[in-house]
Parts: sequence; structure tokens; C-alpha cells
Amino acid sequence: MQECIRSVRARNVEIPLEVPLWIGGSKIVKRDYCFVEVSTTMDRKGYAIGFARGADLSSIIVEQIAPQIMKYPIDCTEKIWEAMYDNGRLNGRQGMIMRAISLIDIALWDLKAKKAGLPLHTLLGGYRESIPLLMSGGYYANDKDLGKLQEEYRGYAEQGFKHLKLMVGGATMEEDMQRFITLRKCLPESISLGVDANGAWKDVKAVKRWIEKAGKETSGLSFVEEPLPPEQMEQMSWLCNQVDVPIAVGEFLAGRWTFKQYISNGCMDIVRADATLCGGITEWKRIAALAAASNLSLLPHYFGSIHIHLGLALPGCKMIEAVSTEGRNSNYHLIVGTSYMQRDGMAYPTNSPGLGLTIDPILLDMYTSKILTTE
Repeated sequence: MQECIRSVRARNVEIPLEVPLWIGGSKIVKRDYCFVEVSTTMDRKGYAIGFARGADLSSIIVEQIAPQIMKYPIDCTEKIWEAMYDNGRLNGRQGMIMRAISLIDIALWDLKAKKAGLPLHTLLGGYRESIPLLMSGGYYANDKDLGKLQEEYRGYAEQGFKHLKLMVGGATMEEDMQRFITLRKCLPESISLGVDANGAWKDVKAVKRWIEKAGKETSGLSFVEEPLPPEQMEQMSWLCNQVDVPIAVGEFLAGRWTFKQYISNGCMDIVRADATLCGGITEWKRIAALAAASNLSLLPHYFGSIHIHLGLALPGCKMIEAVSTEGRNSNYHLIVGTSYMQRDGMAYPTNSPGLGLTIDPILLDMYTSKILTTE
């Protein structure tokens, strides 16, 4: 007897940040998530979580996407994906439609691995047993105290992180240069340091000058992430060809066809595909194949408890991203726990079946602003 989809439940979840922060010039006072639960005819449950970015994502999932896939066998992820994607045709296959497809797909992969009694990374390929972490920090606060910034990053170094990232794009380029130089000089050369502009910079020639200056005045810049808005493909390609520093792009992109355009036009050196947006694990694997065929490395965006499984499963993924849960930067772990242990800058999976998420039902209910279900 086949195990099939019985119901889909989606929640809009809002978790306040302890202290407001700025990302690429945008003020963030809370994190908006969508939490998805897919239940089967054998009472098994699969979970997924991703950013809602202020949208009513649960309504799209339950009212538009989920009705097309009810009673499908959970093992038929390719068939289910095509059904969801085809349904999104009239509304455009980007943005919230792709986030909705992504979260249902991730929950289905959680179910498939649980059914097999395996951690998802083993089911997907089991290439490695641990993976380096890229610790992202330096989120803008009210003050511009460089001493606090240095203290934050020295703390990461003391914890054993070998790869660090600084948020830029929320101040003037001159101020961000000073922040980068200050950090680069206070950290050992053995620790790599990249920057993330979140698409906030616009002038490609100014970006080129910034990158060149960062390289001349310090011991090195390891990468620049999202230096330009994603629609500036020609400028991104020009930049990739003009500088020696790798350019990481992809956290805003969805679908393998979009990634194919960026890759074939030389718009990225590092592929930053996010499974919670690009089309789920099913589509992420296809994008990974495109990257591998072009000899590009993968660095998945955010949500380490999901992306660790992809990082452990596929050889092209060199590290995954971590965001500090101490303080104000990230808080989704409050409701889903974490699927890996962190030690000396490396991530080690818990090896629980599926994604390994541990749901806190009390906190989930506390932070839920809306629930919809197909039942």
C-alpha cells in the first residue's frame, strides 16, 4: 500500500528579534517565516521552514499549490514537483510561488528520508560526514562601534571558525571599507573573510574599485556576495570578468532556467542557491548539476539545518552558512531546533532520520500568526 499525502498545513510565523538590525539598508525588527507540515496516510509528518518575507505564504501553499497534489504518493517527488510547477504558470514561477513549491518539496524529502529510516544527507548521496561552516555576522546595529565588531569576530575565531562573512551595503562604501579593513587586520590570515552586499550596491565600476582597494589594503578578500541587484546580469558578468575575487550570486534566484542563464553568461563564480526559494531540494539538485558541469562551487544560502544535508550529500558544496543564534541575527532554531552540531568551525549532523528537525510545539504556537490546512 502506497503512503500518500493526506494533508498540508502551513503557518505564518513571526519571531521578534531581540534588537533590530539592518541588512543592505533595510531595517529588520522580526523574522517572518512559513512553517509547513505535510501529513501522510500512514500518520507520518514531514516539515519545512523558510522565509515568508512579509507575504501571506501559507495561503498560497494551502489554497493554491497543495490542492493539486493531494493523495499523491510521497515517493513521487519528481511528479509532484512538476504538478506544483505547472500550477504556478499563470501567476509567474518566481517569488512566492517558488517559495511555496520549495517548502512543500522540502517537507516531502523529509518524509522520504524518515520513511527510509535515514538522515536526508545519506538518502541524497552521503558524500561526506562533516562540512566547514561559513559564519555570517557584522549585521548593522544602531551604533557604529568598530570595537564591538572586532569583539564579535574575535569571538568567532575563538570558537574555531575558519571562514567568516561581513555584511556590507547598509552604510556608505567608504564606511564599509573601514569596517572590512578593521576586521581583516584584527583576524589571523588563516581565517578567510568575505563580504555580502545583499544586492544593495548599484554602480558596478564603484564595486570594482571597492574590491580592488580591499585587496590592496589588506591580506585578502575571499569573496563578494550579491554585489549588485540580481536583474543587473550584464554588469554582474562584467564584474566577474574584471576582478580576481570570486563573486557569489543566487540567493534571490529561483528555478534551474534562471540559474542556467546566470551560469552561461558568466555572472557567478560561487552558486548561492537557497533550497527554500529556488524550488526545493528537487530543484536544488538540478541546479547543483548545472554548477558541477561548469566547475562552479556551491554555497547554499542560510537555513543550515536544511542545507547541511545538501552539503554533506554533494561534492560540489564546499561549506554551508551559519548565522549566530546568540543575540539578534537568527531565531528560526527556536521552533525547529538544529540538525547539526557545531565544533571548531565544522558542522556534524545529528544523524536523526529525515531533516532532523525537532519541533517545539509550544513556541511554534506562540509565534504563529495564521494557520491554514487542507483538512
